[in-house]
Amino acid sequence: MSEIITVTGFHGTSSNNVEKILSEGFKPSGNEYDWLGDGVYFFQDAPERAWEWARKIHKGNGVVIGANIKLEDCIDLLDIRWTGVLSEMYDAFLKKVKLMDIKMPNQTVGAHRLDRLVINYAVGFLAERSMNIRCVRGAFIEGKPIFPDSAIFDRAHVQIAVRDIMLIEKTWVEPFGGRNVIEP
Repeated sequence: MSEIITVTGFHGTSSNNVEKILSEGFKPSGNEYDWLGDGVYFFQDAPERAWEWARKIHKGNGVVIGANIKLEDCIDLLDIRWTGVLSEMYDAFLKKVKLMDIKMPNQTVGAHRLDRLVINYAVGFLAERSMNIRCVRGAFIEGKPIFPDSAIFDRAHVQIAVRDIMLIEKTWVEPFGGRNVIEP
């Protein structure tokens, strides 16, 4: 068994939600576009990315909450161990969809409906076999290359969907940064 690690995550929200989140805790979402399935979403180690998202969605009302998160009972897509599992879950999910004669969901840049359904299916399948999945972590390439022919993208990030809020150990309001590391 591997050691349980704790990471720092950043959650963009509106100023209207901050006090409620800090006093009552986070509420997992179940949006159809949530690519890692149901959960509370965090950008790992990326406060500026969370601020960018919060300002885009909530305009001048955006706020970022930082949190320490234990990655316990985690589908960690940064480890190749899980890619084969999800591939098999996709095959099983596809068979189920065909048997039920249901249309497969559309996958788009902003709405990862199929990813969400396959991950939620996998979590349910594993739960039936006494394996409780409490969070999911994945890396995502977004944006555009930072220079011609680069494999580094300007909005790439690691995201965590916390399904069990008991994994969130400490929270705080993250101060707005907006600073450059160096001036070119």
